[in-house]
Amino acid sequence: GTAGPQQAPQRICVKWGPMAKADLDKKPYDVAGMFDDVGENYDITNTILSFGLDRHWRRRTRERLGLQPGEWVLDLAAGTAVSTVELGKSGAWVVACDFSQGMLAAGRHRAVPKVVGDAMHLPFKDNTFDAVTISYGLRNVHDFEAGLREMARVTKPGGRLAVVDGEHGQDRLDR
Repeated sequence: GTAGPQQAPQRICVKWGPMAKADLDKKPYDVAGMFDDVGENYDITNTILSFGLDRHWRRRTRERLGLQPGEWVLDLAAGTAVSTVELGKSGAWVVACDFSQGMLAAGRHRAVPKVVGDAMHLPFKDNTFDAVTISYGLRNVHDFEAGLREMARVTKPGGRLAVVDGEHGQDRLDR
């Protein structure tokens, strides 16, 4: 038979507080190097700069995605994989993917799968994941439109795509 039209992934965009952005005039590998250099202190810095709200953001993202045991989730721009661990509390299988080897290495004590990958050229097959997340990372993708296309490519039809980012202290959920 013929396959019906594919459903676009459901988009969930969670926006909270202001955060810094990498200078995208730099080459992508320079941006990765910047994050390699801060990996060991990234989690504590993030907690301090967010006044501890980072834990709330991660938990709320997991809750809003409605992840189920057995689902496959890509946590893109996962850094030290702290968000990957939170998403995994749902029972879903979650893989951390980040452009920065140093950030992933800083999260080596977190027992989750980790893959070095570029958001513009993800190392996964089409329609692999039930959900894809990126938290405070889209701003650091050299070509964010290419990154969004890649996220949609690896998301199963009818899957979910969550983009968590900051916007002037707002606390809202856009669908």
